This record gives sequence, C-alpha cells and structure tokens, in this order.
Amino acid sequence: MIRKDTAWLMAIAVFAVGYLLLFEREHTEEAPTGPVLLPAFDSGKIESIEITYNGTNTIRAARSAGQWHLEHPLPYPAMPEGPNKLISQLQALTPLNYRQTMGAPEEFGFAPPRVAIRLELPGQDIELQLGDFTPLEDKLYARTPGQPGVFTVSRQFLNFLPFTANFWRDQHLLHLSRANQLEVDHIQMKSGPRQLTLQQTTNEIWRISQPPPTKRANQTRITKTLINLWNWNVVEFVSDDPKVDLQPYGLQSPEAELVLSRGTNRLAAVQFGHSPTNQPGMVYARLLQHTNVVIVPKPWLTDLRAPIWDYSDHHLVDTFDPGGASLQRINITAGDTFTLEQSTNGLWQINSPSQLPADENLVFALLGRLRNMEAVSREREVVGDFSAFGLAQPTAQYTLLQRGGTNAILGQISFGAPAGEASGELFARRFDEDSVYRVRAVDHQSLPAYSYQLRQRRFWEFPAQAVTKITLTQGEQSLELLRNQDGEWTRTGQPLTKDQREKIPTALGALGRLHAARWTARGADKLATYEIIQRKKSVTLELQHNGQTLTRKIQFGKQSELFNIFAFATDPLEQEAVVFECPLNTYNACEIILFPLLTPAPPNSGTDQ
Repeated sequence: MIRKDTAWLMAIAVFAVGYLLLFEREHTEEAPTGPVLLPAFDSGKIESIEITYNGTNTIRAARSAGQWHLEHPLPYPAMPEGPNKLISQLQALTPLNYRQTMGAPEEFGFAPPRVAIRLELPGQDIELQLGDFTPLEDKLYARTPGQPGVFTVSRQFLNFLPFTANFWRDQHLLHLSRANQLEVDHIQMKSGPRQLTLQQTTNEIWRISQPPPTKRANQTRITKTLINLWNWNVVEFVSDDPKVDLQPYGLQSPEAELVLSRGTNRLAAVQFGHSPTNQPGMVYARLLQHTNVVIVPKPWLTDLRAPIWDYSDHHLVDTFDPGGASLQRINITAGDTFTLEQSTNGLWQINSPSQLPADENLVFALLGRLRNMEAVSREREVVGDFSAFGLAQPTAQYTLLQRGGTNAILGQISFGAPAGEASGELFARRFDEDSVYRVRAVDHQSLPAYSYQLRQRRFWEFPAQAVTKITLTQGEQSLELLRNQDGEWTRTGQPLTKDQREKIPTALGALGRLHAARWTARGADKLATYEIIQRKKSVTLELQHNGQTLTRKIQFGKQSELFNIFAFATDPLEQEAVVFECPLNTYNACEIILFPLLTPAPPNSGTDQ
C-alpha cells in the first residue's frame, strides 16, 4: 500500500518530468514555428518607454531631440545607455520555448504581470509582459497582450530593466548636452567673500574677469576644470523634495556656488553645502534646475575653490612664432646691451655691439626659456610706481620685436630688484601689464646676459691634412711635430712609431672641428681664474688655407663641473678673449694621442718606423 507522503513525491516527480519534456528539453530538431513574440520596430522612432512593476510602480522615460528624460516617478535627465540598451535587447529578444495554450494568467504570474514593458511609437504601441520564473528559475514566462499562448525567455533579460527609480537617472552632476557644453563662456564660482569669474573672449581665449582687473587665465587649467565638471558624477541621490529642509545639508546658506552660462543665459547652477557625517571626502550639492540634493566627491570642489593665482596664466611672455617671417629682432639689456637679428630665412646674427654669427641652438634655447618662464606669484596687481621694485630702470630686459614696419613688441620681460634677502626670487613685469610678479632668481640667471654667450660656438673647421706643423706645450716641456715631404709626421730627436703616426690624424680631426660646449667668461683676466695660464698646456697648429699659413692655438685649464675642460683658443673673428668649456672628447684626443709625445720613449724600447 502506497503511503500518502510517497504519493505526493511521485506526483511532484511526474510533474517535473512533464515540465522538462515540455519546456526544458534540448531540441535537436528545429523548434516548431510559432508566433513572433514582438513585432519588428524602428528603434529610432521610439518616443517613450513605460515599465510597470506588479501593476503599480511605473518608470517612464521619454525621448526628445535625441535626449532621454525620465517623466515618472519624477522628471529628471536620464542616462541614455539605460533605455538604449533595453531597446536593443528587446530587438534581439528570442523566445526559448512557446506553449500555444495557457491556463489561468495567475498561474504564470500575469495577473497582474510582474513586469509590463510598453514602447510608444508614432501610431503604434508595443507591449511585452513578463511573469513568474519557470520552476528551475532560469527562464521567465513572457507574452504579448492579444496573442494566445505563453513564451519563455532567458532571465538574463532582467539585467537590463530599471528596478529602482534612480537606476536610469543621469549620474552626472551637470546635465548639459555636448552642444551646451561647447556654449559655456562664463564660469562663476562663489565661495564666501571670494568670487571668481572666468570669461571666454570671442577668439575663445579665457580671461579672469572677476575679481578686477581682468587677468590672463591659464588655458590648460580651465580646460582641465571643464573636463572635470563634465565627468563629475553623483554618488548618492539624497532628496527630490523641493521643500526639503536644507539646513542639515549646509545648503540653507551654501558654502559655495557654481554657475555656468552663455552670456547672460544661465545653463547650469549648483550649490554646495558641507560634508556628510563620517564622509569628509564627499559634499552635499543642490542642483538648482531640479532642486534635488545629492552627494558628490569633494576634491573637484576643492579644485574649483583654489586661489585666483592657480587659475592665472603665470607666463611672462605669450606664445609667439619664432620663425623668420614673424620674429625679427631680440633686444637685450643686461650685462651687455646688444641686438640679435633674424633674417627671413631663419639665420640669426648678433648685430651690436659688433656683428657676429649667432649660434642657432643657443638662440632657440633663449627663446624657449623666455616663452616658458613663469612667475612664482603675483606681488601686486596694479602698480603706479615701479621704482619700489627696481623696475623703473630694470636690471635686465629682454624684448622680442615683430617683423614689419612697426616692429610691434611680441613680448618683453623686465627684471628688477631682489624680492627679499633670502627668498631666491626677484621682481619682474610684462610690458603689457601694470602688475609686478616674483620670479625665481635661477630662472633669470639661466638667460644670457652678454653677447658672447650667444655667438656661434664653432671656432673653426679644417681637414687634418691641412695641418703642417704641431707645437705641444705642457709646463716647461715643448715639442714640434712636422709633416715631411711624404706627408708623414716626424719628431726631432726620436722617430715616431707607426702607431703614433697613424693616431695623430685622429687628434687633428677632433681639433679641426673645435667648438665650445659652453661659453664661460669673457676677458683675458679670466684665464687665470680657470687655471689656463698656470697649467701652460697648449696645442698650436699651423695649416695651409688658400695659399696662406694660418695659426690656431688652444690652451687648456682645469676641469668644469660638467667634466669638460676650460679652455681658451685663437678666435678667427678676433674678438675679446673668451673662456669656454672644451668638449671632453676633444680634450681626450689631445691627452691620449698628442701630449704623451712630449715624453720620449725609454732607450732600447725600439721604434717601428
């Protein structure tokens, strides 16, 4: 006799087997043709989506001008990815099974439907109803009103539904379309008594218009600020009640307010309060368009409340074109007063106090330093008497002049007195402002003050075979090397080895391309400072050039901090003596190949002639 509980178990087993055969069994043959679950539709024509849960709770989103907006349970901009993904999933939704007949709707969860999704198109509404899970809970029952039977679909479809009112809400703090973002030309930030207004000119250059006077603005900083604003997301939606008590959030008297506008047309406005309890990295914010209170990360608010100086352009020279068609002259008044002039084909020359070819790389380095020089701080906004800062008669001045009849000033930096005894800074100003700035003294010292510091660094250039005589001096020792009729080098008293003869052209090749690594000091009185006189170490070359005998001499001193060797050389341009840093590889060619020849080889060491 079958027990009652055993009978129940057998009944359940029979039902499960029947269900599996009907709905869950893998079909190797083609599924029987059934009705279409959803008719085809054009996703671009959908005007709204309405989703109702259990017949009571409704979320509705509408599309206008390509933008999605929530209409229920409250009006608010929608995150476009939510509705768009749901629409694409509906278009791709494929039933897993179909049952032509269906019992009572409540048996499948359709009285009312667990979820009803309605798409509204012009002249057409499409509705999909979702019911309960199937017994194995991996599928859902689904149907469309007016169509017989019941379908099953994957439960993964539920992942694309907004089950809360906030699920599809736009998480951005500022709800501006891309077109509106590009329209913003005023940024106002109030924080206590401080008010910062950034204003974009007609040529799309940002300026600081408040506080007065108008100041140059840091374009990169403002661009970064705008990018941060467009990506500033809400962490939590706190209240949507327009009558909410603002006091607990610090919004009754906001600590800060941000307004974005196009001209006088306000595009967005946000007020900021204090931080939530135990969340110092967050801050309450109120969106004035929607009057709702949210929580957002605080760091970008801190960035907005930065000092005015942080939003200012610190450069002392505006961007300029260094090409010959634009920049003609550089006037420098410092240790010397001299002028650099650029030809239309880009060649630079020192025109005064004497005409000398300028070193292109050194001039470009000067232009780069001038363009990149930044002030450390603004000492005073508006100055009437610059003498207090040593700027009535600047200690140094660098002026860039535009090519053309007017010689308009492209940029000018004037340097004045030190800004304090131990500050390491000095005062400076631009030509087009009445403000005084502080700059680092080391930045000023990096600029050339004398004309010789910008002259061509190449002393001479000749081939090794042009040299006919070499005179070496080191201390009290001296040696002459002569080239014989066969073109081979000889030494008085002791023949040169083959190895020595073959290496001499290498040293001459380095000396024949002599250039200064750096200019150091001007004047014959500076030779002793760099131990050039004391060391008595020199190489003198006689060479033939265009039928003339020329003499070229280089004298070596001590080593520099950069491991080059201080030196003095014959100047073909016959200018005042200048100490320079001789490249270490040039000096080593002399030290390794030439100067050892001053010491004769030991007797009986043998020579290879």
